[in-house]
Amino acid sequence: MTVLNLKEIFERADSFESRYLIGPESLSFPADLGDLKEPVEVYVRIVKDNKDYRVFLNIVGSVELECSRCLEVFSKDISQEKEKHLSYYPREEHVALAPEDLEVSFMEEPDLLNLEDLVREEIILSIPMKPLCSPDCTGLHHQALLFEEEKGAPHDPRFAILRNLLAR
Repeated sequence: MTVLNLKEIFERADSFESRYLIGPESLSFPADLGDLKEPVEVYVRIVKDNKDYRVFLNIVGSVELECSRCLEVFSKDISQEKEKHLSYYPREEHVALAPEDLEVSFMEEPDLLNLEDLVREEIILSIPMKPLCSPDCTGLHHQALLFEEEKGAPHDPRFAILRNLLAR
């Protein structure tokens, strides 16, 4: 687990920069979302911002996803640059959020940043709800019709409308 003690870091310096290689097993990625096969490279830069912190992330890697149309597995680039505001949990009972507050991540423990949690969050947010292998993916039905025609199988009348559309 990659945990950064921000209090110790900022007693010695004004900013922090480092590179990390985080393995798939460390990110404990949800299996139903996709599959990380290779480590993710992360460059992180942190600067103090009053009592909070600004975290600049550069994430490089890819994830294997299943196309929601044709069900084929494909690789999606998850490389991204992100700036996050890192803060302590609010102490007030009622908090009003401003639009800029939506980019805030909260530390579980004071002055400790779990880098793997932050990277996992950004990767999950970058994955589309309905991943497509390509924007013009024709889907499973088109492949089933082609398979039927190749095998010389009798045509299913339920696919007649689709077959007419493909014939155009």
